[in-house]
Amino acid sequence: MERKLHILSIGGFSGLGESNTCLQRNRILQTFGEVDQIDTTAVPFNLWYRSCNKLFQWGLPISLPDLCGANKQIKEKIHRNKYDIIWIDKGIIINEDSFIAIKKYAPQAKLIGYSPDYMCARHNQTKAFLASLKFYDVYVTTKSYSVDELKILGCKDVYFVGNSYQEGFHRPYVLTADEQKKYGCAVGFIGAWEKERSDSIIYLAENGIKVRIWGSKEWEDICTCHENIEFRGKELLDETYCKAICGCKISLCFLRKINLDLQTTRSVEIPACGSFMLAERTKEHLAMFEEGKEAAYFSSNKELLEKCRYYLTHEEERKQIAAAGHERCTNSGYSNYDRIRAIIDYALNKK
Repeated sequence: MERKLHILSIGGFSGLGESNTCLQRNRILQTFGEVDQIDTTAVPFNLWYRSCNKLFQWGLPISLPDLCGANKQIKEKIHRNKYDIIWIDKGIIINEDSFIAIKKYAPQAKLIGYSPDYMCARHNQTKAFLASLKFYDVYVTTKSYSVDELKILGCKDVYFVGNSYQEGFHRPYVLTADEQKKYGCAVGFIGAWEKERSDSIIYLAENGIKVRIWGSKEWEDICTCHENIEFRGKELLDETYCKAICGCKISLCFLRKINLDLQTTRSVEIPACGSFMLAERTKEHLAMFEEGKEAAYFSSNKELLEKCRYYLTHEEERKQIAAAGHERCTNSGYSNYDRIRAIIDYALNKK
């Protein structure tokens, strides 16, 4: 890619602070040329939006309301500008008539869809999303197992890409004494509550491992029942997220069972921050980071406990693995820039 591109970037840029991966991808797109953007989450979700979403999950053909007028903005922008790429990040409120307008008034633009979620599951879909899939020139997923499913749903071309990290944001931080007191811990986890990960953490706590958690409120009740589990509040949405990772001697990486994950954003963000990652063992994790050299893995609660006990008492080995994991991120092209550049090159070179 040699020339500067004109890109229309559409996605949910508001909310979740600097940890918003959609916002991070949008910033990378800006390095490839001129970017016009449409924020699909500029207006917070209201009761009507949530009600429509719930009705759709129950099986009714209900569309989500476009609270910020994204569809109107798309039509206005494609009439006024000539785009090389239209990038739609999880376009769950972009209506079919907007895609028809794009194909009519911006036929030269490569239409790229992207989602880090498992979009073949009803809880991630919308009526508009399902109607849109046939229009994309390329649809990008971080879920390898969904490639064939997305094609069945209507995608013409599905591109699998691994998860990524944001250079300059996900990096090793040197913590101050106060930050070390605030974030430092033996074992830490940042993320939403799920039964399986909750059971694993309770197992660690009952066997003498202290765990510190940042996440959804469901964790709070569990933490009050176990003296070895400490709830430190809601999920972290800025550089404090990275600092908390850096403060953990062992950073746990659980996978969402509802999404059938084989890897997740934290699979890359934890090593990119220079922290030691102890993750669920999957074939994709094993391909990303060599076991015992760049990360550690577990397949059962018993193994999780054994690995925690071992690496908490083998500091030098733990630090060497953390450093090697960080190096693997930089040397293997796991950054948002490298991933997105490859996607754009692929789309532009499509016949």
